[in-house]
Amino acid sequence: MASQSEATTPAYPAARIGWMAVLIFFLLYVLSFLDRQILNLLVGPIKASLGITDFQMSLLQGPSFALFYALFGLPIGWLVDRVSRRHVIFAGVMIWAAAASLSGLASRFWHLLIGRIAVGAGEAALAPAAYSLLSDLFPRERLAFPMSVMGAGSAGGAALSLFLGGILIAAMPSGFITVPVLGTIASWQAVLLLTGLPGFLLAPLVFLVPDRRIRKSCSKLNTASTQSLTSLFRRWKLYSGHFIGFGTVSLCGYAMGAWFPTFLIRVHGWDTGSAAYAAGLVQFAGVPGGMILGLFADRWFRKGRHDAHFRIFAICLLVMTALVTLAMQLSYMPAVIVLIFLQYMLGAFTGTAAAALQIATLPDLRGRVSAAYLLVFNLIGLGLGPVAVAFFTDYVFKDEMRVGASLAATFISFAPLGALMLLMAGRDMRGIMREAIQGGLKPEA
Repeated sequence: MASQSEATTPAYPAARIGWMAVLIFFLLYVLSFLDRQILNLLVGPIKASLGITDFQMSLLQGPSFALFYALFGLPIGWLVDRVSRRHVIFAGVMIWAAAASLSGLASRFWHLLIGRIAVGAGEAALAPAAYSLLSDLFPRERLAFPMSVMGAGSAGGAALSLFLGGILIAAMPSGFITVPVLGTIASWQAVLLLTGLPGFLLAPLVFLVPDRRIRKSCSKLNTASTQSLTSLFRRWKLYSGHFIGFGTVSLCGYAMGAWFPTFLIRVHGWDTGSAAYAAGLVQFAGVPGGMILGLFADRWFRKGRHDAHFRIFAICLLVMTALVTLAMQLSYMPAVIVLIFLQYMLGAFTGTAAAALQIATLPDLRGRVSAAYLLVFNLIGLGLGPVAVAFFTDYVFKDEMRVGASLAATFISFAPLGALMLLMAGRDMRGIMREAIQGGLKPEA
């Protein structure tokens, strides 16, 4: 729906060019999640080395990254709509890679705090620019699958941070090591130095991606800024339903990611290493899950089910709730792992959500709208997900051994609301597509 009156199909590049871009963005997305989550495995050594509290450590893990990731996304979204998107991504990757590596030189809490802020600011450039680029490389009826492949990098990166992080930490000698030029540094510092380096190698690959902006000249709507902004207000039900609905999926995912290892350790007596590997295994489910769901969304959309992107995840939220509620009641651990694995498969929303947003948004506004979406869903997901579980544990059940019940309660409390918001957005999407087709838009343009 880049235009409501277009009657021609824009020319897209060869499929191999689009998929080359998907592969590059997938690798960058994996790297971004590795750099943002590796800190979770280094809590003990960082606290001991820097002499900081649990609260200070939590600031490094969550708010320092998430807040600035969200806030920097807004001006970056403005840039995405106006300048070379490849340059935006390249600059962002170089900034977060440098910040991730320099975090390994931190000797004070505030050093590491600044490093995490810079990592968040740099990573904020990737998604809005990549979403905008991919929407110009694939037609709308085939957009969800490639975006889901790219989005699978989030699950892959989260799992890789646990697996690779565990390998790196195990390979490092305990205490301190001597590095040429840098001298003697702690093992956790060496891990951070190493995880930042791949970004410098991968960043130049973005210049292999063609940066061509599709503009439908037959529609005055695309070239009139005020009319473009008016279209956003007309579609407020779609955007509010999209942001809050997929934000709820994110909330459930972050809640499980934050507390599932603790559930295994507290309730089932697992050691930390085993819990980390199990958490990595179930999070990896998002890789095939996101691709499968994106493929379904594309097929349904091509068949005329224009609310497919929303309807699929409204259903998934309810099924996820049933899976988690059952898993938290079981004592047979293989069954628990399988159920949570399935929950992660059904919660892999990133690519499908991004595709729906690109379809519903005029090309001139895609960067800014994507940035606003990332702001909302990160604040809802990362800001409320882990906290909701802790609230139920501390203030409702008042027993830290009931963390499993708290996870189930979080899903039960929020998932139905998210499903309703997604269905509302889907209804608006159907109406907008109907108007667009009546105005001359080809259904599969």
